[in-house]
Amino acid sequence: MKAQDASSTPAINLKGDAAFRFLGCPTQLRATAESTNGAFGLIEHWEVPAGFASPYHTHRREDESFYILEGEVAFVLDGAWQRVGPGAFLFGPRDIPHGFKVVGTQPARMLLQATPGGFEQFVLELGQPLNAPVAPPDIPTMIATAARYGIDIHGPLPEEPETLASPTPLSCDPKDLNRRWITAFNERDWATERAVRSDDFRATVSGAPAPLDNAAWTGFLQGFVAAFPDSFIHVAVCIAEGDTVVSRWSITGTHQSEFQGIPATGRAVQLHGLELNHVRDGKIADHFAQFDLPGLMQQLTA
Repeated sequence: MKAQDASSTPAINLKGDAAFRFLGCPTQLRATAESTNGAFGLIEHWEVPAGFASPYHTHRREDESFYILEGEVAFVLDGAWQRVGPGAFLFGPRDIPHGFKVVGTQPARMLLQATPGGFEQFVLELGQPLNAPVAPPDIPTMIATAARYGIDIHGPLPEEPETLASPTPLSCDPKDLNRRWITAFNERDWATERAVRSDDFRATVSGAPAPLDNAAWTGFLQGFVAAFPDSFIHVAVCIAEGDTVVSRWSITGTHQSEFQGIPATGRAVQLHGLELNHVRDGKIADHFAQFDLPGLMQQLTA
C-alpha cells in the first residue's frame, strides 16, 4: 500500500481549536506548512480591537495576503495608505514594508495567508494562552524572534495622511445618507456601506426570522452579492420626512452562485422592494425592507 504524503492528507479544524493570543489578539492557525505540504499558512485573527496597530515590517521569505471579514482596517504598503472594509483583499509581496491598524469603533476580523508556509510558526512562538491577561508585547523579544524568521521590524507605522485619517464626515441629511448607502452597495464600497450604519444598527427584512445586527447584515449582503455578483439597486422613488427616508427600488442581477439552496442558473432576475430607514445621530439605525422574495424564487425555479 502506498503511503499518503502530506499534500494528499485532508485537514480540518473548527473555530476555537487550539486558539491563543498573538500580540493580545485571539488567534487561530487555520492551516500550516505542515498541513499544506509547505504551500501556505492561514491565520485567523477574529477580534482585533479598534486602535490596534501592527509594527511596520518586511517579510523576506513569504508573501502575505489579507482578507477582511469584519471591521474597518487601514493598511500601509510601501508608504501608501488605504482604508478597506469587509470583503476587501490585499496582497503584500515579500520585500515590501507594510502594516495595518484597526480604525473606527468596532473590532476587526481577518484572515491572513502567508505563502509559502512557515510564518505561522513565528506567530505561534510569540503566542500566549487565550485566557492570559492582555499585555504589551516584549519588543526586544519580538524583534529577535522576527529576525530568525526573516522578518525585519522597522518600528511604528508611518504617519497616516490627514486626508485619510479624517475622512469627510457623513452627511446628516437622511435622503443624502440613503443615497450614499445605496451607492456604496452598487460600487461594492464596503467601508462606506458600514460607516453609514450605526453601531446599534438593526435590519428587519423579508425572509429573515429575526432582526439582523451589523454582523448578520454584513453576512446577508455578502451572501447576496456572492449569488448575484452584478446586482445593482435602481431607485425609482425616494421621499424623506424628518429623520425617516422611504425608497421604492428594484434590483437587477444574474444568478451566478447558490442562493437559498438553489444552484446557479445563469438567469437574469429582477427584484422589487420598498424600504424605510430611520436616521439617528447622522447614521442609519433602523432598516425595514419588504421585497418580493417569492417572486425572486419563482424566477430562479420556473
